[in-house]
Amino acid sequence: MFTTFIDDSGTAPEHKIAVAAGIIVPAQRIAQLESEWKSFLQKERISDFHASECLARNPHSAFAAWNDETVRRVFTRVRQLTIRFSVKGFCIGIHKQDYAEVLPQEMRAAIGESFYSWALSSVLGLAYDWANQRKVPMEYVFDNATGSVRREIEHALAFSEKLYGDHFSGHYSFRNRNGVPALQAVDLFAWTCFQKFRHVRFNHPIHAIAAEANEGYEKGRNGEWRIVQSLNREGLEMWVSENRNNPRTKEIIAFKEQLKEARKPKPKKSGSAK
Repeated sequence: MFTTFIDDSGTAPEHKIAVAAGIIVPAQRIAQLESEWKSFLQKERISDFHASECLARNPHSAFAAWNDETVRRVFTRVRQLTIRFSVKGFCIGIHKQDYAEVLPQEMRAAIGESFYSWALSSVLGLAYDWANQRKVPMEYVFDNATGSVRREIEHALAFSEKLYGDHFSGHYSFRNRNGVPALQAVDLFAWTCFQKFRHVRFNHPIHAIAAEANEGYEKGRNGEWRIVQSLNREGLEMWVSENRNNPRTKEIIAFKEQLKEARKPKPKKSGSAK
């Protein structure tokens, strides 16, 4: 049994790029990861880890008084634990404007209205391929999302269930990241990929600690630990061209319409006259 822990970065409206990321952890390693993560948190005197708050030294967080040396040490330790206890990492990045301008409305009906649905569906597809090649069962764990992000996850899961049958049905859950070390671990991986994508695509300055984290993930397990992908505009246009008239795409669109109808509130039956 394996579990894919999934997180996002860059989904806030002010960001131009969004990513979805996942790490695969064997079931027999989860208990040891949790034990070592607990020791790590106790040593650093924090209740949980959050990459963006840590680097920014959020004044309302336990990281407020940390210096670069402490942040660098903690990022290194999180990365080491992640690569040691997981067997694979996946990350997909998408330029929001490209998604909005290139993807036709009818294809959004299949994948999801948001760029995040596309990125998340791609990560789920990579995790499915990994599990299917090895003929092993897989569970999926997401952070307790709310609002539009929760809807996007549910849309991506519905899309993936239609593509891959029962692989996903009944095999995913939403949990509070504060109590799940692997969700805190994938948070740094997702955040690091977002920083790198933004730097490469828009020449946005990248913090030295973020660059070091990216290099560490890139070298993980002799360069075999992670798969990181980001379609440019031309690549997305090609993907649309190849899949727009695909019968499977049309089948999924019809399926999503059925889901939408099923979720509509049913009219109340009027009581019989007395």
